[in-house]
Amino acid sequence: MTPEMIYFSATTSVLLILVGGIVGWISRQAFGEHLYVTAAQTDALHPEMYDDEGYIINDELLRVKFVDIEDEDAES
Repeated sequence: MTPEMIYFSATTSVLLILVGGIVGWISRQAFGEHLYVTAAQTDALHPEMYDDEGYIINDELLRVKFVDIEDEDAES
């Protein structure tokens, strides 16, 4: 093999590995949320955790805790 052939083969291999890594990274970012949600995880989530289109809401959610005052007096 000539040095030019080795150089072009190595350069092509490195470029293809880089392009494959970039495409893999972008596709993981784009589809990762939807690919790894299993049916068991989906059934366990409450309906208020989804938006109008059926996607999981990743925003910060407000939690409200209702405390029964009579129960607190009985425990004391």
